[in-house]
Amino acid sequence: MSSQQIVLVTGSNSGFGRRIVETLARQGHRVFASMRAINGRNASAATELRDLAQREHLALSVLNLDVTDEASVKQAVQTVLEQAGRLDVVVNNAGVTSAGITEGYTLEQARAHMDVNFFGPLKVDRAVLPRMRQQRNGLLIHMSSLSGGLVTPFIALYSASKAALEALAETYHYELAPLGIESIIIEPGIFATELLKSQQDPQDQERLASYGALKDIPAQILRNTAAMQEGPVAQDPQIVADVVANLITQPRGTRSLRTIPGAYDSGLTTLNEAKAQAQRALLESMGLTEALAFRIPEASTSEK
Repeated sequence: MSSQQIVLVTGSNSGFGRRIVETLARQGHRVFASMRAINGRNASAATELRDLAQREHLALSVLNLDVTDEASVKQAVQTVLEQAGRLDVVVNNAGVTSAGITEGYTLEQARAHMDVNFFGPLKVDRAVLPRMRQQRNGLLIHMSSLSGGLVTPFIALYSASKAALEALAETYHYELAPLGIESIIIEPGIFATELLKSQQDPQDQERLASYGALKDIPAQILRNTAAMQEGPVAQDPQIVADVVANLITQPRGTRSLRTIPGAYDSGLTTLNEAKAQAQRALLESMGLTEALAFRIPEASTSEK
């Protein structure tokens, strides 16, 4: 890859996405900061990024992109290609969360959750891969979570969607490597972001009522999480932005499949190491390692 990358980031209105686009633009990359409703609920965020670009003379553009709308995704990607001529890196960052009694979530809620956290990145990847295959070059970064590898009670929808995303991203990792395209995963823990604002409560009150006092536990989890985001142990989301920036600059073939940013991994590094060994054994037994010509990372890395 050349020193200046053409980068598309989803969910750039706040949190990790906002820090990522600002960091990459300041490092000299041409960045397309995408978010939904740039003339509606996210109008102020869009304006702030445009003002930043003008003030600091950054190659930073704002795009409307709703990951739940395939037409919106295709249009945004087409705009990037028309304006920049290529697309080197995609950061699939847009996401929502939930905490509640799992049975209390309706099927409609579950589908909506998966539509953002899993089908959203799938739509984006499908939109960009034809050009990346043509270029024989590209990097797909998928923002997962510690909850994509570890299960926490009461956040089943979030964990399931992130686990599905990781399965997709890892499969891409193997399938796309022979074409010059890398697919990698970032697994952040708790950081001081605005993710909890996307929190969705379960809507099936009849089912919730039968759980008695258990139905109050998710609220306590949210309070504890909020306290960790705001207290002295809160982790700066800039850590994640710096990890993304570092991964982008690394030569192709040297990046770890999984990276855990920050000080806390909750034991996921150990689990990822075991998964990597098992995955290597499986693929070698199927005779795929040589056929696909990819490097299987030994384990995830943690970056502070």
